[in-house]
Amino acid sequence: MPKWISPCRLSPIASRAGRINVPLSVVWFKRDLRTTDHAPLMNAITQCVQNGDELLLVYLFEPEMLAHPTTSSRHLCFQWQAIQGLNQRLVSQGLSLKIHPLQASAADVFKWLHSQHQLQFLFSHEETGLRYTYERDLNVKNWCARNDVVWNETPQLGVIRGLQNRKRWSYRWHANMRKPPIKVDFNPWLKAGLLPCIPEWPSPWKMTAPPKPTHEHDVLGKGPFQMGGEEQAQQLLTSFIKDGRIENYQKHISKPEESRQSCSRLSPYLAWGQLSMRQVFQALEACESKTMAHRAFGSRLRWHCHFIQKFESEHRIETENMNRGFDDMTVVTNGDNLLRWMNGDTGIPFIDACMRCVRETGYLNFRMRAMLVSFLTHHMGHSWKDGVNHLARCFLDFEPGIHFCQFQMQAGVTGINTLRIYNPVKQGLDHDPDGLFIRKWVPSLQEVPLAFVHEPWRMPPLELAMQGGDTRSVAPMIDIKATARQARSRLWTFKNHPAVRAEAQRILNVHVDTRYQRRRRP
Repeated sequence: MPKWISPCRLSPIASRAGRINVPLSVVWFKRDLRTTDHAPLMNAITQCVQNGDELLLVYLFEPEMLAHPTTSSRHLCFQWQAIQGLNQRLVSQGLSLKIHPLQASAADVFKWLHSQHQLQFLFSHEETGLRYTYERDLNVKNWCARNDVVWNETPQLGVIRGLQNRKRWSYRWHANMRKPPIKVDFNPWLKAGLLPCIPEWPSPWKMTAPPKPTHEHDVLGKGPFQMGGEEQAQQLLTSFIKDGRIENYQKHISKPEESRQSCSRLSPYLAWGQLSMRQVFQALEACESKTMAHRAFGSRLRWHCHFIQKFESEHRIETENMNRGFDDMTVVTNGDNLLRWMNGDTGIPFIDACMRCVRETGYLNFRMRAMLVSFLTHHMGHSWKDGVNHLARCFLDFEPGIHFCQFQMQAGVTGINTLRIYNPVKQGLDHDPDGLFIRKWVPSLQEVPLAFVHEPWRMPPLELAMQGGDTRSVAPMIDIKATARQARSRLWTFKNHPAVRAEAQRILNVHVDTRYQRRRRP
């Protein structure tokens, strides 16, 4: 029996009207909107069956998160769709349970449940989220301790709290991924005749539709967006692993249009927990024959968790340079140019197409995301902080642990990674050679000849006139060759600075297994 279950607190099973002072167990769903491979849910069922507790499932749309600059409507709709799908599944299984979506803070909800329904057990997964969610969880932990509420948190994603270094981390990750998925069985709860808790929530908390962000920077797009839900996640996993989409994974991974079909497209479901990493890993391992594409995808699953572990171990990088040696590097602040970058109006066709695509649909392949960050930080000279929240709002699969680490890596301020200054014209020629992606997202270039679609400013004056434009209308915002030279000089000067090199060694000691450090000397 788990140590958090109290065998001496058995309560009689009776009708709701006759259940007075019955303890309450709550499952707090966070970034784990699924009913398969869900240890907190199974633990709560076990607790209720053994002690006769009432059971309540909640998901909180917290006011603080609705106001957070990384939140966008597409995230909220995706979560809402998942909740609705799970509730339909629970009903189809003959369960009287449902997930209660509430627009309220965790502190207010748990205080209210404690006073009105004798909250005594709280179950959830550990969350590697934003600074706000970290501080919120600390407050909830302290509140639980003061009020004799037992909070049982379960690790997920193979992420280890309190990790001091990466010694044997990969081995432990693989061992975790190979454990049998948690089978959530509602039958014991049904056979015991137990009842769910059905609170009469305060009216301001009740919800009938997904909420909206309360900040002024929401990113609206026409879509189509991927639909949230555990069932959709499972279907996508099957089509990728079993039905063969994976075969073109490596071939198309860098291409913005083809990757929409050949990449797994599982990242939003992993980010919001509608699919567990263990489920994906084991589906891949179950393949009888593995190609290079299978192995490449498998390495990226571990890569995914590696970056979340990095964020778990060093949470300050949400707002600070990972390598403090870059703190003194001069950056540009140009509000007009920043707005043009955000809107996909820089005059660089491939940059604009990529930004417009991700604004409208929430998806962009990895290489093109890296190129957008490189353009902002290297060619435009801005700090990574100027664009990190904008792209968080754009990405349907916004995962804090990956997002902030990758942004800094692509900006070149870690001191341990290869500096990559992407040439957006070359990237376009390599990965959209026929200009189809550009023409799709930048309609003004649909009639421009292929020879100039990647660099319309090179069109002869006569050709420009025939297109109804002039040299000013197609002029790029910046000279990418000149800005690339400046960026290389600036970054290499700093990368060789003693403070940067010292910080780089510290980062390697914390975040890289000592077996690999010789290959990655700062």
